[in-house]
Amino acid sequence: MQKYQIFLFKRFVEELIMKPFVFLGRMIAKLKPLDQSYDIFFIFPFYTIGGAERINAEIVKSFPDKKSIIFFTKKSANNGMRHFFHNSFSTIHEISRWTDCKWIYFMNFIYRGIISGYINNQKETPIVFNGQSNFGYKVLPHIKKGIRKIELIHAYDPVFTYVWAPFISYIDSRIIIGDVFFEKFKKCYEQEGIPLNYLDRIVKIEYRLEYIPQSFTFRNYTYPLKVYYAGRGGRQKRLWILFKIIEESLNLKLPFEFHLAGSFENELTEQVKANVIYHGELNGGEEMYEFHKNGDILLMTSAFEGFPIVIMEAMSWGAIPLVPAVDAIPEHIQDKVNGFLIDETFDEEAMIKETIGKLRNISELSSEKLNEVSNNAFEYIHRFSSEKFQNAYRKLFYNTEQ
Repeated sequence: MQKYQIFLFKRFVEELIMKPFVFLGRMIAKLKPLDQSYDIFFIFPFYTIGGAERINAEIVKSFPDKKSIIFFTKKSANNGMRHFFHNSFSTIHEISRWTDCKWIYFMNFIYRGIISGYINNQKETPIVFNGQSNFGYKVLPHIKKGIRKIELIHAYDPVFTYVWAPFISYIDSRIIIGDVFFEKFKKCYEQEGIPLNYLDRIVKIEYRLEYIPQSFTFRNYTYPLKVYYAGRGGRQKRLWILFKIIEESLNLKLPFEFHLAGSFENELTEQVKANVIYHGELNGGEEMYEFHKNGDILLMTSAFEGFPIVIMEAMSWGAIPLVPAVDAIPEHIQDKVNGFLIDETFDEEAMIKETIGKLRNISELSSEKLNEVSNNAFEYIHRFSSEKFQNAYRKLFYNTEQ
């Protein structure tokens, strides 16, 4: 039996078990309806600092003429991106206390009924958008036919397949951000036994930047250059590799000064903690822009990515990315043209060695050459315009443009 059939059987069994809870949730939604009607229901995990969360907020902002309601389903580690979701045309509901608590997990079942009940009870047919929320997928089977259900895949992670695969038949459109992800999903569908006709539901929409400076500012590259990272930790980001690179650079006395910002202080090694400048957690927007403007080289060691907002923002402020050639990153970064690519991404020791070599090479470049790469990065980033992004989403949702 192929995995897809197992996924479907597992979903069937789970739905049987939770049926009374979902029914109760629907009764609650009927007895205590929303205070107004909504055109779009957004279901997001959280608003922790991150590029995915920033893009989720920008999608919401693409529909100022629609009434939107946002459900956050998981506890956020910080409030770094919450302010981006606040506007006059959307309502925010945080339901993580009920949907993200293992001690009262039955409430997760009940809320599947509550949220689907809200959606099904709208007088006008709404649109449902899921930003890779586990809870969001599990609501889908309980939503009436005829209601469009759209999801955005920020990055492809094979481990996440078991979450979305059981519900793929309910998803009308799957948004990817790079061509590479179509091939990844095609291979995944073939391996797991997922019908290939579902590939027709995939559409590509690239990210956007909220703000791009009007002109490029030439930098006076003087040593030590400031190498920096901003973001979160965890399995995807592989900061233990980044820290080993920093430690080796320090041991070799390479002409760099290292700056780190994010919610990963507990992951820092003693040597890194003693020799880098740690800026703590930064809010998105102006704080992050200042961090980019003061840095020279953005260094990342991720195992997988989409095309991260942090890279795009760095390029817009003239910082040069030194990043792994994973997923959609090589679709936009050309080595030694508008950034530097780390080709080895699987063998960690080889990746560390290659990155040290890249840093050595960068340290030998002239200020003129570094400004050339920086300017190329700035020019390239203009393809990620707000107008292009908003028109693509409005066309997908309502077949209209701004």
